[in-house]
Amino acid sequence: MHRRRYLHFYGLTLALGLIAVTGRAQSTVPSQATSLSNLGDLLDRLPDFSRFGLSNFMPHDIFQFYSSPHFGDLVHKDFMRVPLGLRAKFAVDYQAHVEVEGYFTHGLARSAGYGFDRLNTGVKYETPKTSPTSPDLSWSTGVDFITPLSRPPRDLSDGYQHTVPYVAVSKLLMPDCNLVGYSTLGIDLLNATNLPSNFGRNQLHSNSSTLSSGLARDWKKFQALLTASYSSTALFSNETHQVFGLRPAIVFPLTRWQGRHTRLTATVGGWSIWGPDGHELGASGSVRVEFNYKAKR
Repeated sequence: MHRRRYLHFYGLTLALGLIAVTGRAQSTVPSQATSLSNLGDLLDRLPDFSRFGLSNFMPHDIFQFYSSPHFGDLVHKDFMRVPLGLRAKFAVDYQAHVEVEGYFTHGLARSAGYGFDRLNTGVKYETPKTSPTSPDLSWSTGVDFITPLSRPPRDLSDGYQHTVPYVAVSKLLMPDCNLVGYSTLGIDLLNATNLPSNFGRNQLHSNSSTLSSGLARDWKKFQALLTASYSSTALFSNETHQVFGLRPAIVFPLTRWQGRHTRLTATVGGWSIWGPDGHELGASGSVRVEFNYKAKR
C-alpha cells in the first residue's frame, strides 16, 4: 500500500517536472490553443471511447467537476490560469458543460491582478450506447460558445467570441491493438467584442473551418494520440489563409481508474504548426483533476 502511494506521488512529481520543462521550452503557448485543433477540446467533442472496451478511456459519469491548471504559466507568465468546469448528462444521449477560467498573480513576477477571463459552454449529442450505428463506429455533434469575461490581461483573450458547431466520428480500427481512429469537422464563427483584437501567431483572423483526424491507442499504463489538423478561411470569409498542425500526445493516469470518484491524469505532448506567420514548434503539458458523481439507481 505504501509503495503504491509512493509510486503515485512519484508519478505526479514527474508529471509536474515535465510540465515545467516543456514550459521553459516555449516562449508562448501555441496560437491555435483556443481553436478547434486544441487537444483537450477535441477529446471532449469526440464520442466516448470507452464503448469500444478501452478501459483507460473512461466514460463520463452523470456529473463531472474538473479542472486543469496551467502550470506552465509559472514559468513564462505573470499570472496563473485555473479553469473550473462542470459536465452533466441531462438525458441518456445528451450532455452539457460550462467552464469558467480564472486567473491570479502567482507571485513569481510582477503583479497581474486576478479575476475571470473566459466562459466556455456547450451541448453535445452522442449516438446511444445501447443501439449504436455500428459496434465499432460512433459519432457525436454539438456546439460550443466561448466568450471573454470582464477585461482580462491582453495575453488572455483574442478579443472575440467564438461559436463552434461541430460533428465528430470515431471508429475502432484494430480491436486487438486497441487502436481507434477519429475525425472532427467544425466551424469557428467569430464575433467582435469591446476588447481589442489580439490574434496570436498563425491564428486565423476570420471565420474558418477545421478538419482534424488522428489515431489513439490504449496501452495498459497510458494512451498515445497523434492528431493532424487543417484550418482554412476560404469557405467562410473573404480571406484565403490556411493553418496546418500536427500534435502528438501521451496521456497517463496518476490514480487508479476503477472505484475512484477522483481521477488525476497528466498529458505531455508537442505541436508543430505551419501557417501564414511561419512555422511554430514546441511542447506542452497539463494535469487534469476530475471529481465524478454517478447517481444511485
